[in-house]
Amino acid sequence: MNYKQAGVDTEKAQKLISNLKGSIVSTHESLPTGRVGKDFGGFAGLFSPNQKFQGKDIVACTDGVGTKIQLCRKYDYLEGLGQDLVAMCVNDLYCTGATPAFFLDYMSCGKLGDAWYSRLMQSIIDACKYSQMALLGGETAEHPGVIADDDFDLAGFSVGFVDEKERLPKKDSIAAGDILLGLPSNGIHSNGFSLVRKLLNELEQNNELDIDGEWVKKHLLRPTRIYKKLPELLNQFKIKAIAHITGGGLKENIPRILNDDVSVEMKNPFLDTLPVYHYLQKHLDLKAMYDTFNMGIGIVVVCDEFEAEKILAQDSEFKKVGLVKNKKGKETAIDIETQSL
Repeated sequence: MNYKQAGVDTEKAQKLISNLKGSIVSTHESLPTGRVGKDFGGFAGLFSPNQKFQGKDIVACTDGVGTKIQLCRKYDYLEGLGQDLVAMCVNDLYCTGATPAFFLDYMSCGKLGDAWYSRLMQSIIDACKYSQMALLGGETAEHPGVIADDDFDLAGFSVGFVDEKERLPKKDSIAAGDILLGLPSNGIHSNGFSLVRKLLNELEQNNELDIDGEWVKKHLLRPTRIYKKLPELLNQFKIKAIAHITGGGLKENIPRILNDDVSVEMKNPFLDTLPVYHYLQKHLDLKAMYDTFNMGIGIVVVCDEFEAEKILAQDSEFKKVGLVKNKKGKETAIDIETQSL
């Protein structure tokens, strides 16, 4: 018996990676933050920051795509999963005020498949190029007998640089009267899919599923938006904090950037009438939706009223979605007044 007979085909893995080497190396070109070492494919990746970023703080984060992968497999829509992976990491990085530098991926599977591997990797490559991050390295691991042959999971790691004085959030500076501005999401991104999958399964079992595969791919599985405009926004305006609205929605993510003396008031902050939210509300309680999904807001920016007016005048995509106020007693950190979509 050999390794291949045990279920691990190292030659196939090397061939697939070799076929993508040119695309991967293309993410190393014209980076604003530094350069990648020449020994691509070694045991570790080397990144040398340019003069501007030497001496800066290193920021790192990790995330995955979650059970969205299962729906993407079911509907054979894998082209956006790499963007989901990169976006979930780099959007978190933006929230610290950092400029992204490089990305690494980890992929585990039952059996490496020609039908899906290259599609996933190319999606990761494209998202890294869009974010101006080098795909510095990664790992693909076959786990035969542990993971089903046609199944896989993804994780990603994003690293960037930020000056100590520019780190976000600046919690101590957030005060009553500050404004919350929202940037729209393009859908539910990569969160809440355990609830979505359970809903669709029940509808399907009861012969009540009234959407087809094309609708699911277009609206439910739309890749997570990468908020590439945020670093430039930080260069132009005095921003106090940024929140990436992921799992747990507004209620869980906004309090992460607040100090203990303030709370936030939001009145029907829903930004967009995307079809996906209207469909979900036909079957789900509105509170459950706000507790789970981003509800049309992918990013929330906190600044004072003067800066908010300047941002709104320059970029019509931003909308005012909330107000900071002094917290009274045991008042909750966030109060959201909602109404039907």
